[in-house]
Amino acid sequence: MLLNTVEKEALSPYMRKIADDLYPRVDPLFMPHFERYMGLLGNAPEHAERFFPYYFGIWFGNKLGARITELARLAIANGTQCQLCLAVRYTAEVNEADVAAIPGIDASSLTPAERAVVRFATHFGNDHHAVTEAHFSELKQFFSDEQVTELLLWSAMALGLGRILKVAQLVDANCPLPSRDKVVRSETIATV
Repeated sequence: MLLNTVEKEALSPYMRKIADDLYPRVDPLFMPHFERYMGLLGNAPEHAERFFPYYFGIWFGNKLGARITELARLAIANGTQCQLCLAVRYTAEVNEADVAAIPGIDASSLTPAERAVVRFATHFGNDHHAVTEAHFSELKQFFSDEQVTELLLWSAMALGLGRILKVAQLVDANCPLPSRDKVVRSETIATV
């Protein structure tokens, strides 16, 4: 870990409330990593307190719905291999069969709309230069312009936070997920 982190007891009252609300959703195996993430944000409490309302709004208050939002987040995490991002589930609407389908977009478990989101989010997170007009045409078959914009905002948030976790070394070899070389690349998804 490259930066000091704030212990939960020393977080601002607002940040402690956020931690108390989120910690029950985290697998105990990954709790040390998540605590470091909250502690990192605790280094800049005023910014974190402005950040979280937006973060939760674009996450839980969008018109995409919990399942689509979670599939997009996990598609990005699959590419970035953020162990914490991959380990946490925020809705029961996405099960492990759905998560397993993300690398190859298994048509048996995802709807056409969900496959469009996963294809887009995978490219957004791994090779944004490969996002084309065709991705937007496909998304617009299922989603309004407002929803696609929400997907863009959410994808940027999920990608950015996953990268923060990795570059600040808040996830490490103790986080028990596959190494980066085992991830299925976006080229596989693009061919489905």
